[in-house]
Amino acid sequence: MGRGNLFLVGMMGAGKTTIGRALAQRLRMRFVDTDRVMVERTGVPVATIFEIEGEDGFRRRESAVLEEISAGDSLVIATG
Repeated sequence: MGRGNLFLVGMMGAGKTTIGRALAQRLRMRFVDTDRVMVERTGVPVATIFEIEGEDGFRRRESAVLEEISAGDSLVIATG
C-alpha cells in the first residue's frame, strides 16, 4: 500500500514549488506542480490561460488536472 499524497496549497509566490521539491526529495516521493502540468499541456503560460479564459477557466483546468494527478500515489502536489 502506498503512502498517499501530500498537497501544498497557498498563495502565488508563497514557496509551494520550492518547498514541494525539497519535501518530495526528502520523503523520496515525486513532485508535481499543477501549474507546470497545465503549461505543458496547453503550451502557454498560466497568465495567458487567465487572460483568455479568466479565473473560472483556469480553475476548471486546474481541477481537472488535480483530479487526474491525485489518482496517483506517493506524490507531493503543489496546486496553483
